[in-house]
Amino acid sequence: MELGTQSDLWGKARVQVNRYLRVVKKFWWLLPLTTSAGTCIAAWWVSQMPPAYLSVARMMDEGQIQTNEGASYTEAATNFFGTQIRLMQSGEVQQAALARVETLHPELPPEEVDYEVIQEAQTSIFLLKVTAQNPVFAQAYLDACMDAYIDKKKQMRDDKSDTKATAIATEMARLDKDIADNNAAMLQFQKVNNIGFLEQQGNSAAKYLTSLTDQLSEFQKEYNLLQLLDLDQTLDRQLNQSNSNSSSSNDEKGNSALTNFGPIVEYQQAMQKIALLKADLADRSHDLKPKHPIIIDLNDQIQRQITLIAALRQQSVEALNTHRETLRLQIQNLQDLIKQQEAKALESSSLLSEYELLKTKADRDKAEYDRQLANLGSVSVTKNVDQDSISILERASLSVSVKPGLMNIIMGGIGGGALVGLIIIFVIDQLDDRISSLMELQAHFPQQLLGQIPLEKFDVERTALLKTGDDRQALLESFRTLRSSIIFMPVEGKRPKTIIVTSSLPNEGKTTVASNLAITFAFSGAKTLIIDADMRSGKLSQVFDAGGADGLSSVLQQKVPWNETIYTTSIANLFVLPCGPALHNTAEHLLGKVTDQFLKDVYEAFDYVIFDSPPVIILDDTLSLAPKRRSPIPRTQVERKSHPEG
Repeated sequence: MELGTQSDLWGKARVQVNRYLRVVKKFWWLLPLTTSAGTCIAAWWVSQMPPAYLSVARMMDEGQIQTNEGASYTEAATNFFGTQIRLMQSGEVQQAALARVETLHPELPPEEVDYEVIQEAQTSIFLLKVTAQNPVFAQAYLDACMDAYIDKKKQMRDDKSDTKATAIATEMARLDKDIADNNAAMLQFQKVNNIGFLEQQGNSAAKYLTSLTDQLSEFQKEYNLLQLLDLDQTLDRQLNQSNSNSSSSNDEKGNSALTNFGPIVEYQQAMQKIALLKADLADRSHDLKPKHPIIIDLNDQIQRQITLIAALRQQSVEALNTHRETLRLQIQNLQDLIKQQEAKALESSSLLSEYELLKTKADRDKAEYDRQLANLGSVSVTKNVDQDSISILERASLSVSVKPGLMNIIMGGIGGGALVGLIIIFVIDQLDDRISSLMELQAHFPQQLLGQIPLEKFDVERTALLKTGDDRQALLESFRTLRSSIIFMPVEGKRPKTIIVTSSLPNEGKTTVASNLAITFAFSGAKTLIIDADMRSGKLSQVFDAGGADGLSSVLQQKVPWNETIYTTSIANLFVLPCGPALHNTAEHLLGKVTDQFLKDVYEAFDYVIFDSPPVIILDDTLSLAPKRRSPIPRTQVERKSHPEG
C-alpha cells in the first residue's frame, strides 16, 4: 500500500514537471525578457548610487615573537586569524580610528564607511579595504584603523603580562606561607616523635612479627593434627618420624616433647614390653606345652601387662588432651601477642607516613615556588622586549572611485528578473487548465484510454477524412488502433455496436474522430452507419456533403422513414444519416419512443452505428441519447491531438 502511494505521488510529480517544462518551452521568451528588464533596473540603480572611493592596505600578524633569551610568546592557535579579523573590525578599534582621524585631520567631516578585512589564502597577511564618499577620509581612516589595531594588541599584551605577573606574585606569596607552615609542622612533629627510633622500631617489629607468625603456624599445625589423630595414630606418627633422617625439624621437636610426657612414655614402654612377651611366648610355644610353668608364667605376665596398658592408655589419653589444651592456649596467646605487635607496628608506620606527607608537601611547595619565580622572571623579560609581531606591509593607498556592490546588484537584477519570469510562467500554467499531454490525461481521469490521435490540421473545405491508399500512416494507424480497442474491448455479453462520439466544448475535433472512426470500420468490411446527431450545426453532413431536405430531425418527427434518409458515400460499407432541418427541442424527441424504435431498427440493419453528438456542456442531447444505447459500453476516452474544426 505504501509502495503504491509513493508510485502515485511520483507519477503526479512527473506529470507536473513535464507540464511545467512544456510551458517553459512555449513561453521561453519571457525569461530573457524579464532577465533583461532586471539587468536594466540593476544598472539604473547603480547609476543612481552616490560616488564612493576605495582605499586598500595590507598587514601581517604572525601571532608569535622570540625574546633574546629564547623565550616564546604564542597567540592561541585555534581560530587565530578569524579572531584577528573580528578584532580589526571591532567597534573599539573603529572608534579609536575615528578619534585619531578627528585629531590628525580636523578638517575632514566624519562619515559612515564600509570597512572590510580579508585574509589572503595560506598566509598571515590581511587585506584591509575602506570605502567612503570622501577619498581623503577613506585613506586616513584606513591608516588610523591599522594604528589603532596595533595599539590595541600592545595594550592587550601589556595587560595580560601585568595580570600574569600579579597572579604569579600572589601565588608565590601563598606558597611562601605554605612553606613556612610546612617547616613549622615538621619541626613540631620531630619534637614529639623520634624519627630514628620510629624507623628502628618499625624494622624490629616487623622481624618480631615474622618469628611470632612462624611459631603460631607450627603450633596451629600441631594442634590440628592432635585434633584429628587418636593416641595410637599419634604414637605411630612419632615412630615414623623418629626413623626418618629429618631429626632436626620443628615437627620432630614437638612430637619428641609429646612422647616424653609422663603416662605416654610408660604406655609406650608397656606396649613394647607386651610385644616382647608375646614374641617370647610364641618362640617358647614351639618347644613347651601350654601347661608348662614357663608358658603359664608368660601368659600371666602378658595378662598383667594388658591390664597395665589399659590403665596407662586412659592416663595417656588424658595427658594427650591436656597437651592439646596447652597448645590451644599457646596459640591464643600468640594471636593476642601478634595483634599487639601489629598495632604497635601500624602506629609506627602511621607516624612515619604522616612525616613523609609533611616532607613531600614541603618539597612540592618549594619546587612550585621555584617554578613560579622563574615564570615571574620570564614575564618581566618578555614585557621589556619589543614583542610586536605585527607589521604594516602596505599603507593605505590613494582612494580610487568604485561602485560598491556592483556585481551583487547586477547579479541580483539578473536573478530577480529570471525569478519574475519563472513566476509569470507559473501563473500562466496555473491559469491554463487545459490537458496538454497523454500523461496528464491519464493522471486526471481514471477512464480507460482507447486511442491517441496525432495532430492533423484540417478545415471544413479540406477535411482530414481518411481514404483508400491514404499516405498519412500515423493518422491511419491511430484510427486502426482505436477501432481494435473498441472491437476487442473486454465487455460482458454482446460486443458494442452503437458508439456515441462527443466532447465537452465545440471545436474539439469530435466530428473528425467520428468520421474517420466510421471510415476505419468500413475499411474492415463492417457495414457502418454514421449519424449526424448535432441537429443544430450539422457539421458531419457538410463533411460528407449529405445535406438534404430530410435527416435525423425528420425521422424523429416521423415525417419520413429512416431508411429513406440514408446517403451512400464513396467509401464501401459506409452510410451517412444527415442531421436534417434544425430542431431546437431535440431533447424531448430523443427521449421519446420514436427514438427507441429508430435505434432498434438501425441496430439490426448495420454492424456499427456511430453518432456524432453535440458537446455535453452546451446541450443535453448526448445525455438524453446515451442511456438508450442498445448494448452496454464502458466509459472510455479518446485523446484528440488536432486543431479545432473551422
